[in-house]
Amino acid sequence: MSPFLVLLFTAILAGVIANFVRFHVNDVTNKFILITLSLVLVKTYSLLFNSTNTAWTIFLIILIAAYSLQLKGAIVFAIISWLAITINNEINLYLLISYLIFASFIGLVAEFYFTKDKKSQQSLTTLLKQSKQLDVFREISLSMQQTLQLDKLLQIILISVTAGHGLGFNRAMIFLKSSDNNQLNGIMGIGPMNANEGFGTWERLAASNLKLLDLIKLNYDKESIDPELNALIKSISINLDNDNVLEKALREGVPYNVQAIDEKDFAQQLFYNYFQMQAFAIIPLLNQGNQIGVLIIDNIVNNQPITEDDIDSVIPLANQAAIAIEQANLYKQIEMMALNDNLTGLLNQRSFELYSNKYFTDSKEAQEPLSIIIFDIDSFKHYNDTNGHLLGNEVLTKLSQIVKSSVRDQDLAFRFGGEEFVVILPNTSEEKALLVGERIRENIEIAIFPNEELQPTGTLTVSVGVASTQNIEFESILQLIEAADNALYKAKNAGKNRVELFKGDKSYV
Repeated sequence: MSPFLVLLFTAILAGVIANFVRFHVNDVTNKFILITLSLVLVKTYSLLFNSTNTAWTIFLIILIAAYSLQLKGAIVFAIISWLAITINNEINLYLLISYLIFASFIGLVAEFYFTKDKKSQQSLTTLLKQSKQLDVFREISLSMQQTLQLDKLLQIILISVTAGHGLGFNRAMIFLKSSDNNQLNGIMGIGPMNANEGFGTWERLAASNLKLLDLIKLNYDKESIDPELNALIKSISINLDNDNVLEKALREGVPYNVQAIDEKDFAQQLFYNYFQMQAFAIIPLLNQGNQIGVLIIDNIVNNQPITEDDIDSVIPLANQAAIAIEQANLYKQIEMMALNDNLTGLLNQRSFELYSNKYFTDSKEAQEPLSIIIFDIDSFKHYNDTNGHLLGNEVLTKLSQIVKSSVRDQDLAFRFGGEEFVVILPNTSEEKALLVGERIRENIEIAIFPNEELQPTGTLTVSVGVASTQNIEFESILQLIEAADNALYKAKNAGKNRVELFKGDKSYV
C-alpha cells in the first residue's frame, strides 16, 4: 500500500477516535488524546518516509502540549516524544535536554498567560455576578416599597430568591417566629414539590422569557403560588425549645449550610421527609437583634451544591427582607389598633364602616341574605352612676368576651360606641340571626357581673334588635342599620331584656 494512503488512513482513524472519545471524557483527557494522536501521526510519518525532520517536528508537539496542558503537560510530552523517536534510533541525550528546556520555557509562559487569563475571567465573572445582584436588590427594593402587606412582601422575597433573573435557587421557603417566640411557623414557599415538577416549571419560564419584575407583577394578585407546597409548609411548626439547626441559626445569628442530613436533628429529618431535601441552607432573618424568622433555600431540581458565595449573595436580601417583614408587622399592629376598640378588643366603629359596606355589596352581588344585630346594655347609665366608670369598663370588657364566644366564626362583632354593640352576620337568614341574638342575650343574662344586683331588675341584661335582607329589600347599608336600630327600640319599649326582629313596621319607634 502506498505510504501516502497509510498516512491518510492513520490521520482519518485518529480523527474518528478523537471525535468519538471527546463526548465521553473530560476536557483534560480530550487534550491528552489530541496530543497523543498528533504524536502518533508524526511517528507514522517518520516511519513511512524515513524523515530526518521528525526531531524538529516534536517541538510543535511540545508547543501544542504547553498550550493545552501548560508546564506539566509540556514536560511529560517532551519525554514521551523523545522516547517515541528514540525507538530504533540512537539515544540522543542532548535532544532530550533541548526538548525539556523548550518545554519548561514554553510551559511557564503558557502557565503565566492562562493563570492571568483565569484571574481576569474570575474577576469579570465576579463583577458580572455582583452587578446582577445589585440589579436584583434594586428591583426588589422597588417592589417592596409598593406594599406593606406581609403576604405580598414574602411573595416578592421568595420570587426574587428563586427566579432565574433573580438569585436562581430552585426552591425557597420562609418560617417566622410565633408571637410567643417559642416556635417557627411555616408561612410561605415557592418552588416545586419534586425534581420532575421543577423541570416542567423551568421549561415554561424559559419559554416565557420573563424578567424578575415581570414575574413579581405576574404573580402579585395571585392568592397562592404553588398551593401544594404552601399547604405543606403552613402545616409545619418547629419548636425552638428543642436543639435543632433552625434554632441554632437564629440563636447564633449566622447562616447554616446543611450539606448532608443529620438524622439526629429533628428539623433536618423533617425537611428530608416532607420536601426530599438532601442539602439546604438556612439564613436567619434578623433586624437589630430581633429574630424575625428564617429563609430556607435548596436546589432540588439541578442538585447544584450551595456554596458560601451563594449564601453571601442571599444575606443582603435576607437583611432587607427582615426589615420589610418587621415593618409590615408593625404596620399591621398599628392598623389593628386603629380598627379595634382599645378597651374591649372588639372591632370599632371605623371598622364597622369599612366592613358593613363591603358585606352589604357582596350580599347583593351573591344574592345572599345579610343580617345585623344591634344591642345595648339595659340601664347602663344607672350602673355607671351607681358603681363608677372603672367598674363600668370592667363590665364592658367582660360582656365583650361573652359576645365573642356567642357569635359564630364568620360573624363580626363591633363595639359601636358607649354601651352599644353591633354584629354583622354574612349569609345568615332571619331565623339564624334571631338564634344568635337570643344566645347573646341569654349568655349575658346568666353571667355574673360585679354589683349587678344593684340594677333595677337585679341583674345586668341587654336588649337586642335584629334586621335582615332576607324578606325585606334595603337600598343601602344605612337602611339596614336603621331597621336593626328600630327593632332595638321596640325591644326597649317592650320591657327590655328581649330580642326583636324588624318586620318593616316602624310604628313602634
